Amino acid sequence: LESGLCHHVITVLVLQSGDQICHQRDPVMLECSLAKGFDMSSYTMHWYRQKNRHGAQIEHLITEYQDSSGRFKSSFNSAKTSFSLQIPDLFLNDSSVYYCAARHSDALRAGSHTNNETDGRKELWFVWVSSNRGK
Repeated sequence: LESGLCHHVITVLVLQSGDQICHQRDPVMLECSLAKGFDMSSYTMHWYRQKNRHGAQIEHLITEYQDSSGRFKSSFNSAKTSFSLQIPDLFLNDSSVYYCAARHSDALRAGSHTNNETDGRKELWFVWVSSNRGK
């Protein structure tokens, strides 16, 4: 142990909704929010996905402050109490487990040394995209 180092880990509860089954070319919007008592303005929000639950690499999709000019767009609601991911046209290879993550904003500042590090990540949805529009 290094002397003088003290780290406290605080769990941030990211609230979730259920799985979704969608069709190719359909739009989808996923939303996440933080549990009561946590303020989203204190966190940097991220979206990730994992195409295969068994050892596949996790792909970072977008961070709240990134330009949303690609296929993946993110936004906050007007009260900044929920953070959403929009995919306007789904492809078969978008079938994935999607994650929302909250990282305390102080942890991203260069030279910032805080005794409280807060990082939360929660599995939110499995989105399965079907090419079959059976009735």
